[in-house]
Amino acid sequence: MDWVQIISAVGIGALLTKVLDIVWLQSAIRESEKRKWLREQRLRVYSKVSEEILSMGNNMNTREDAFASYALAAEAMLLVENEKLANDIECFFTKLSNLFSEVTKADSDPTKKSDEHLEGAYQAVLKESRRLVKELRKSLHEKI
Repeated sequence: MDWVQIISAVGIGALLTKVLDIVWLQSAIRESEKRKWLREQRLRVYSKVSEEILSMGNNMNTREDAFASYALAAEAMLLVENEKLANDIECFFTKLSNLFSEVTKADSDPTKKSDEHLEGAYQAVLKESRRLVKELRKSLHEKI
């Protein structure tokens, strides 16, 4: 066997390896990086939203400003793949804001709900907050 054949065989092998790298390996690396980025974004956003949900809007004062809560929820809603969970996050912040505005009404306001009604609404929102955080945690641990 002469040197030209050996060198051409090595050259063809190197060329095929590079083609395989470009076609398959680079796309696999890109997909892996995308999954890693998405996982990191979900962790960051879900942590903020969970903190706000469990503090019942007290941490960032989103209970007083529905639009601030929607801005916070929007990030999570974009990252959540489950449509029902995205809607539940939005509804939670709406309920929380409505509950806060009802609780802060003056006692002399004739439209103010009774304390029993407000306590029941608070318990329902509290239960919903725990469920949402559980769902966010489950969503975070799902394989992307």
